[in-house]
Amino acid sequence: MEDGFSSYSSLYDTSSLLQFCNDDSASAASSMEVTDRIASLEQRVQMQEDDIQLLKSALADVVRRLNITEEQQAMQNKKGPTKDHKLFKE
Repeated sequence: MEDGFSSYSSLYDTSSLLQFCNDDSASAASSMEVTDRIASLEQRVQMQEDDIQLLKSALADVVRRLNITEEQQAMQNKKGPTKDHKLFKE
């Protein structure tokens, strides 16, 4: 039973983990990775903000065009049917 336990404890030996955590070069590399990751995420956020601005602009343009079309339709309906409409009804 002890033999199985010794292999289990060597599998989870924390001394190498502590050595890795105390190693300044590993810490510096980890810090650089975090800095690079943050910079990458900031860049993605900026790109998404730019995309959102473009979408807002496009949506505003669509709403403006829709309003113009609805106004034109309302004006045509107020004028009544044109001669062309009378020809099609006969």
